[in-house]
Amino acid sequence: MKAKHFKESERINHSLTLSTQGIWLKWSETALPFDLSWKNLIWGNVSRSLLKFVLDASVNWLITPNLLKLWGLSTSAACPLCNAEKCTMHHILSNCAFALEGQRYTWRHDSVLLHIESFLKNHIQRINKQPVKKKPAFNICFVKPGNLSIQRSNRNLQSNLLDGTNDWQLLVDFMHAQIVFPPEFFCTNERPDIILWSNCLRKVILVELTCPADENIYEARVRKETKYLPLLTEIRRTTKWEVHLLTVEVGVRGCVGLSLKQCLSKLGLPKNEIIQLCKAVSFVAASCSHTIFNAASARSWPKDRVLLKTNYLLAEKLSES
Repeated sequence: MKAKHFKESERINHSLTLSTQGIWLKWSETALPFDLSWKNLIWGNVSRSLLKFVLDASVNWLITPNLLKLWGLSTSAACPLCNAEKCTMHHILSNCAFALEGQRYTWRHDSVLLHIESFLKNHIQRINKQPVKKKPAFNICFVKPGNLSIQRSNRNLQSNLLDGTNDWQLLVDFMHAQIVFPPEFFCTNERPDIILWSNCLRKVILVELTCPADENIYEARVRKETKYLPLLTEIRRTTKWEVHLLTVEVGVRGCVGLSLKQCLSKLGLPKNEIIQLCKAVSFVAASCSHTIFNAASARSWPKDRVLLKTNYLLAEKLSES
């Protein structure tokens, strides 16, 4: 075991010296990697080309105009679409102005959002069909000095944000189906990706999804929190509603930010569904990025492209059972 840890430490130390191929270290502790288990590779729908894309992308080894020029195989590193001087993998997957205007990144974002909506919709329906669970007024537990059982029971008693009512409503904002912020509690032009609210509890939960470059997951979270801070402050100042903001990040390489697991846990989703959804959005994000990368020199892109679905969709699985 010590030898294994020594080799792993040696590998990480070597990766730290690689400015390009060691890029994976920037998200190794903040995101869940693409599922490369034998079970997924053999029985899943991971194609050989997608697997190659994920592996190459994780170490910045995708063939781009920037790399071709670096290797002396091309005289230009410019982007074929927006003419940016340095067309790197990061540029193609998340920073090309032409791709952004053509809604390529929006298609990836909304495809990921579609799967999150599917799981949340089923979760909300289950909650709204159940009787409201009343919380105990107090909990007394006598233990011997030094015993840690109180801490463990307190963890078990922790509730999720949806506890206490069964009148939850859900809105999800897509490019092809935009929403209006519910005027019941506030009027604004902002359109968070997901809005959950209960009139009974006077509670609203905003969920904002971002699909950034994997190395920028933390920056994406800070950017979204900063963007919605004025809205949260104004709702708390002018209304009696309790408001929460949950940000989730799914990287363009298929790495899922730990924020997604934390968000789903706070909303009370079962552990098996959390695992299932994380794998689903990882596959979808990587597949969409693969398509975007393959179209890196193609100027045509249908703006009404159908959102990508996978067999991970809970609604489809439930309908089959």
